[in-house]
Amino acid sequence: MRVTLKRSALAVVAAALAAAIMPAEQATAVDYARASMVVPDGPKAGELWDDSLTPYIVEPLQFTMTESGVNEIAVRKSAQTGFTTLLLASAAYHIGQDPCRMMIVQPTTGALSEFNREKLTIMLQSSPALRKLVRDQTSRSGEGSTAQAKRFPGGSLKLAIASSAADLRSSTIKKAFLDEVNEYPDDLDGQGDPIGMVKARQTSFLMSGEWLRVYISTPTIKGASKIDDYFEAGDQRYWHMPCPGCGERFKFVFDRKYFRFNDTFPYEPHYATPCCGSIIEPHEKVGLMKRGCWVAESPRPGAYPSYHFDALSSPFVPWHEIAAEFCQCKDDPHKLKTFYNLVLGLPYDMKGDAPDHVRLMERRDPELLRGRIPALGLVFVGAADVQLNGIYYVFKAFGPDRQSWRVDAGFIEGATDDPHAGAFLKLEELRTKQWPDAFGRHRAVDAFGIDSGYRSHVVYTWARGKAATFALKGLDGWQRPAIGQPSPVEINFNGQRIRNGVMVWGVGTWSLKGAFYANLHKVGRAAGQDFDPPGYCHFGGWMDEVYFRQITSEYLGVDKKRKFKGLARRVWTVRNGEQNHFLDCEVYGDALGDYLGISRMLPDEWRQLASMRGLPDAVIDPDLFAPAPLVVAQQAAMQNTPQPVEISTQPTADEGGGWYSSDETSSFWDR
Repeated sequence: MRVTLKRSALAVVAAALAAAIMPAEQATAVDYARASMVVPDGPKAGELWDDSLTPYIVEPLQFTMTESGVNEIAVRKSAQTGFTTLLLASAAYHIGQDPCRMMIVQPTTGALSEFNREKLTIMLQSSPALRKLVRDQTSRSGEGSTAQAKRFPGGSLKLAIASSAADLRSSTIKKAFLDEVNEYPDDLDGQGDPIGMVKARQTSFLMSGEWLRVYISTPTIKGASKIDDYFEAGDQRYWHMPCPGCGERFKFVFDRKYFRFNDTFPYEPHYATPCCGSIIEPHEKVGLMKRGCWVAESPRPGAYPSYHFDALSSPFVPWHEIAAEFCQCKDDPHKLKTFYNLVLGLPYDMKGDAPDHVRLMERRDPELLRGRIPALGLVFVGAADVQLNGIYYVFKAFGPDRQSWRVDAGFIEGATDDPHAGAFLKLEELRTKQWPDAFGRHRAVDAFGIDSGYRSHVVYTWARGKAATFALKGLDGWQRPAIGQPSPVEINFNGQRIRNGVMVWGVGTWSLKGAFYANLHKVGRAAGQDFDPPGYCHFGGWMDEVYFRQITSEYLGVDKKRKFKGLARRVWTVRNGEQNHFLDCEVYGDALGDYLGISRMLPDEWRQLASMRGLPDAVIDPDLFAPAPLVVAQQAAMQNTPQPVEISTQPTADEGGGWYSSDETSSFWDR
């Protein structure tokens, strides 16, 4: 039977067929994320993404679209700003609307695993539109997704780590999202830096201009921060808000003239606008932030969009937390660096010039006797640097406010090729020595570290099995912790770890040197001040010029071989003709102090430790963190201190220093 359709019916059918074969209208990245992306974590977990709380993400997200014509985007940020959403939302958009080959690079294996497990996988599985597109993870089929490669029609999303050359050179990619770029190594297996390797993977798209790189990171040290370089190479956009008083736009900055708060609790923070002085209370911050927009402060031809956003504007960080964290920093360079980087999203200006060694010698204290632990030296450490014909060493003690006193320092002359002979015999005597303190008691060192960079296997043998003894290795880089997780270095022919073998502890020497030099610059009572400030370094009258020349032997210079767009990076450099062995010992000693918790222990913990050390009640009772009690403590020490006692240097049964044991991770309080 033949069916004849009326003209009206034919028109309906034709329209339906045309609609079926015509491509769907392309959604923008923001619209697609709003409609299709389920938030993987946080207070809005399990809900569709709503940009009303984070409007500052909208513009950079739109720029990740190919149609925007933007090829590079940089985001310099603090912690807790929500910019991980930028990576997730852009990935979601490209999977659903503009499929291509993409890559997300994380700095370490741990960071990549956490990102994949806690964010990306949850987003893909909980978002119905994405779950339909991303192929299931299979073990045999080459078409399925894997743990590190999410495949979908027309493209893929590869997950890579910045420390793996194999990850970065294995495929051609169109769009790359580089997270926490400041933690990337400067050179990867002699093949160049990781970002350069990613650039090489995008060569095929240079002619079409359809490539994209997004750099996101918190900064580190001024002059040595990758994300700071990328931010300044762009047009430098800041989040500006309308003043509630006069309507003029302004940005939040950490300046006590505008961001005002008390130095103690309750902090009562508020913000005075720079235009008319209108006061913004903490509860008004988020509402005002939502009315903001991006303003480029350095627009110029060729400058790509670069963004700065920090905790002052973040809807996730209350102002009183910022005030409290700043007040807790005091003048501790380590804490200030963390505050600048993670709260303000700014690089920290590390002072890299050492004070004149003659000036340091002039402030030596003749009352500090060699070999005796001072009154407030509650944490006692030693460190050694092995050389060809001898060993340099420094023993020093720390107080509750990180003041430090040199107890002994010197050079042991002798052969260093045998761990059971030569200079190592005298070093063992010093390590196991029971040192007298200011109150007539004796104690061993709490922790002892030795540099394993020279004569490594000799050092491993010497350090093996010794209580509270650390084989250390200095590591370059501004992102390194003071002391990191240990790594086994003694393995058998099958590549298996030798039981009871030596563990080597990496030390982030770059930041530690900056903090040490900052402390050297501090002035105290020797310069006419009322008290010695936190972190102040005390030197005995017995210390010679060789020591002072060595601890001031380095400066923060530039390495012309490590450049970004023609600018050299800042690195520590030894002055011509100088040696730095005592400086290394000082830095290693600071790393051990950090390991033992001198920057984390609470006042009650310090008081308990003081009681264990046998300090008089007159010293323990006052608040050890206040400047005045420090004077009281030292006066009490002078009144109650017996004359130094000559003691045996033979090894004793107690090698752990009384309160520290090798299975502890921070302080005696953790036992």
